[in-house]
Amino acid sequence: MKFETKPRREFRKVIIIAISWTLLTLFSFISQYFFIYDLIELNKLSGIYEFWPDFTGILILGLFGGFVGGYLLVFKMGTRYRQKSFTFGILHSGFLFIVTYLFLAVVGLFIMDLIYFVLQMNFSSAVTKSIDNVLFNMKSPTFFITMCVWAFLISGTQFILQVNDKFGPGVLWKFITGRYYHPREEDKIFMFLDLKSSTPIAEKMGSKKYFELLKDIYRDITEPIINSLGDIYQYVGDEVVVSWSVENGLAKNNCLLCYFRIEQVLEKRKEIYLNKYGIHPSFKAGIHLGEVTVGEIGVIKKDIVFSGDVLNTTSRIQNECNNQKVKILISSQLLQRLQLNGEYEKVPLGEIQLKGKQERVAINTVRRI
Repeated sequence: MKFETKPRREFRKVIIIAISWTLLTLFSFISQYFFIYDLIELNKLSGIYEFWPDFTGILILGLFGGFVGGYLLVFKMGTRYRQKSFTFGILHSGFLFIVTYLFLAVVGLFIMDLIYFVLQMNFSSAVTKSIDNVLFNMKSPTFFITMCVWAFLISGTQFILQVNDKFGPGVLWKFITGRYYHPREEDKIFMFLDLKSSTPIAEKMGSKKYFELLKDIYRDITEPIINSLGDIYQYVGDEVVVSWSVENGLAKNNCLLCYFRIEQVLEKRKEIYLNKYGIHPSFKAGIHLGEVTVGEIGVIKKDIVFSGDVLNTTSRIQNECNNQKVKILISSQLLQRLQLNGEYEKVPLGEIQLKGKQERVAINTVRRI
């Protein structure tokens, strides 16, 4: 079973990083240019400093460096840093840049100088001259200032990426723009995931080992949720609440396939869990959609909170999994808006009376053919 990987939101991060780095680089260049221009006008310096050739070069270099650096931070290092502490990600990204910068600068300068000098003198003299030129450039204050500034910029970018992960994809931007400062109503899709047989597992393991189990599970299911365009709304003990906008949840059946992606990942790591914990974890899931009120809440520790009947209904649908002896339940209200392909089939289970609800709810399970 194959699923798409790395959704478009990851590419948006790269684009934002590239644009931000380019703008900062251009701002630094423009500031430096007018400083030198003023010195020339005051006859403190002599010569001509042309604006557009260097501006164009900085623009190209900023975009190239932004896209390459953004791609490495988001796609290559993102998963690794998610499994480490904030401090590790920030310091490691900056240190890694410094090492790479020094290597590329030394090798690049040496090769360019060697090509230039070898056309003017013998090879041995060209090598000596190139080495001297590299050492001269490395002793320049500008070389190390540039290196430190970019290392700080990359570490700062990694910090923002980790804060974004801390709040959840897109939540930090919503706080900054004040999108939910005033409560608003939205249609959302929710999935309540509950670890099967969690109580006896916890009693058998003890709290500390059980906590380590949850950490491993939540780490493993993060990528399938992200790849399904889902947002992790809450961790509640051994339960995870995932949300989607209706558009993202319905697109390619993301809200439904997210569950099967999670089960696939846990199945691949079955032997690891059995060897480490003696169990093979699995989830029960309930999925439903409806209108919620969304808004910021709290003063010292702010959060963006959902409130509405759809949350209670989804939770109770998930609670019915044991009674219906299935692993996943989905409301007919949501299922009729999905387009199942030939790989999946729905199994109607009729209307049931959910605890605390007056109206009966039609539910279904979905299974692979």
